[in-house]
Amino acid sequence: MQDTRCINIDWLEVYCLEDSIGYPHNADFFRRCGLHVVQRDYGTPVYHEMFTIFGNDNQPLLEVRRNPKSQIGLQEHGVLDPNACHVRLCNRTCYFNEPAKLLLQFLETYGLHYQRISRIDICLDFVRFDFGDDPAEFMRRYMAGRYSKINQANISAHGTDQWHGRIWNSVSWGNPKSMVSTKFYNKKLELTQVHDKPYIRQAWRAAGLVDDELTLTKFDADGNPTQPDIWRVEFSIKSGTRNWFRIEDQHRGGKPLSVKHNLQMYATREDYLNVFLSLADHYFHFKKFEPDKRKDRCADKLTFNTKKHRVFYKLENVATKDEPAKRLHNLYAKIKAYRDSHPMPQIYNACNVILADLELSMRTTSIVKPWPLDEIAIIRNVIAKRIQSHDKPLNQDIAEERAMLDITRQIFADESP
Repeated sequence: MQDTRCINIDWLEVYCLEDSIGYPHNADFFRRCGLHVVQRDYGTPVYHEMFTIFGNDNQPLLEVRRNPKSQIGLQEHGVLDPNACHVRLCNRTCYFNEPAKLLLQFLETYGLHYQRISRIDICLDFVRFDFGDDPAEFMRRYMAGRYSKINQANISAHGTDQWHGRIWNSVSWGNPKSMVSTKFYNKKLELTQVHDKPYIRQAWRAAGLVDDELTLTKFDADGNPTQPDIWRVEFSIKSGTRNWFRIEDQHRGGKPLSVKHNLQMYATREDYLNVFLSLADHYFHFKKFEPDKRKDRCADKLTFNTKKHRVFYKLENVATKDEPAKRLHNLYAKIKAYRDSHPMPQIYNACNVILADLELSMRTTSIVKPWPLDEIAIIRNVIAKRIQSHDKPLNQDIAEERAMLDITRQIFADESP
């Protein structure tokens, strides 16, 4: 039975009011605060302005939409306050350890008054359901009518029509305008064929779903490599006009269940899971189809164990789009190709020394501890030296290159204003 799970927030957007003292909180306001800001040339149907704020690692951190257009409001809010704005975490930021806390700290620091969650998506990635079912088989049986879903009658599915049968990769339930919608899909397929996101690969490795985030390989107990499909169940929650949302529940005769909703509910991954399992109980609830029985009298099809304790992971750093670990693997491949095309003993032996060192580094260096560009430059310089001569030990060549790098940094530091 598969215990490994990867729980995350995949979307977090809040509705705020700008502090009248610091108003307007436009792009120049945040630039004066020392932040790197990139503004879009155009706004949105609701707001005149939209810009992205970058973090200390020079990666997109969050997005701000502000300056509402005259007399234009949102269906969930009505006419917007002149000081209204929406703040959304960039997708990579959502995979930080405590994204909700980070967002609250940002709002408090820069005078943005939190009003409510506009939208939050919670997702669980896994290889098998808690009771052993293969997700692809579960999807096939559901689409064949073997199971019937409780709540959310509207359905949208995607897949491929092959000679031996239809392969279903994604199914969504619920009205897009409803407070909760549900999606079940092959996340690995989307990641490798549509939108590759290294921070999701990193999260899968940290959670134990894969052992190698680049190849998405998992090794079994005997050390044999496997390529597991990783599936995702995702709930998208829209709070509406107040700090609560409604859960439809056919167990209660269709009477909605109101749930208080705020950022404090999402302080830790354990909190995410509590919300996820509560939603799964209502919105990922299936019955085994028995034509001679009423739906409420059919046996439940068990998927997630709502009583099981989970162990949660933490990430040291979150991978960027151009992750250094991938560049290290690319560098290794190029050196190997260069060695194989230059059979001269000196070149061949020098490349072997570097390849051996890189192999050790790739075993011990995780994507959550990115390989610095300076280190890659040092290795390249050492390769050039050792192609010409390898009289010195490898460690001495590396130490000399690091010393030269430190001298260069000091020169630039002395010359800076």
